[in-house]
Order: sequence, then C-alpha cells, then structure tokens
Amino acid sequence: MKELVRRLDAFNGVVTKGAESVANLCVAAQIVIVFCGTVWRYCLNSPLSWVDEMAALLMVVIAFLGCYIAMARHKLARIEVVLKLFHGRKRAIAYCISEVIGILMILFVIVFGWELFMSPTSLGQRSAGMGIPLAIFYFLIPATFVLNLILAVTDILHYLTDEADQIDKEIDEREGFSV
Repeated sequence: MKELVRRLDAFNGVVTKGAESVANLCVAAQIVIVFCGTVWRYCLNSPLSWVDEMAALLMVVIAFLGCYIAMARHKLARIEVVLKLFHGRKRAIAYCISEVIGILMILFVIVFGWELFMSPTSLGQRSAGMGIPLAIFYFLIPATFVLNLILAVTDILHYLTDEADQIDKEIDEREGFSV
C-alpha cells in the first residue's frame, strides 16, 4: 500500500508541476493578448477581432487548471471548525469523510462533464471568430476532475496509512492550525 501511495504522490507531483506550467503560460499569454488588443484598439484604431475570444478561452483553461492546482495544494475552501476539533486517527477519519463527500461531487462533475463533451453539439462546435474546436475546452471538465479524483483518493490513502502524529502535523502545517 505504501508503494502505491508513493507512486500516486510522484504522479500527482509531476501532473501538478505540468498544470502549473501550462496555467502560468496561459496567464502570460492572456496578459500579452489583452495588452496587444488594447494597444491595437486605442492606439492604432484597428481592433483585433480575436482578442476577446482568445482571452475568454484562456480563462477557461486557467480556471480548470487552477481548480486542480488548488486541490493539489490543499487550498480549496473547507469548513475546518469541526475538523480541527479532532486529533490523530479521529482527525484522519473526519478528513476521509470530507474527502469521500468531495469524491461524490467530483464523480458527478466527471459523469456530466463527459456527457457534455461527448454530445454531438459540443463535438461539432467551433469558436465564432477563430474556428477553434470547443471540444478541447469541454474535455477539460472531465479530464481535470479525473485528476482531482486521483488527488482525493491519494489523500484518503495517506489518511489511512500514515501515522496519526504525522497526519496531525501535516494537517496543522497545511491548514495553519495552532494546536
């Protein structure tokens, strides 16, 4: 079991670094595109028709990758009032329950995101100005949430296999609790 957790941690680390790199590139591209669009519109009086569309599509990529990155860094919103009352194994169980609830929501998004991606309408759509297939962006929904599912399962495995003191220490550091 420890070997599986170690491999999942390594996989999640590589995917998180890749997602961060792509998200950073998208943010940089969005800044450059919006800046150029502003210069062309107001300084050169020749607006670029594709700027708004490209900025919006990049925002979609940033949003879905950002969701994955936030989950990988354990920065998603969570109600900690109840969870911080527990310590050791009880805290691990409380976090497992929290993760299972999250997994149910993730599965919901994966199933309906896949249905949306596979619908004939989605597969045939192209962006209005540039003709980019929108299926690429619809695919981000199930793809990023499958990655979120792997993160949640990895966290549950950590809660079940790590030592209670180690779990307390990691959660306290991550959540900023003072014990």
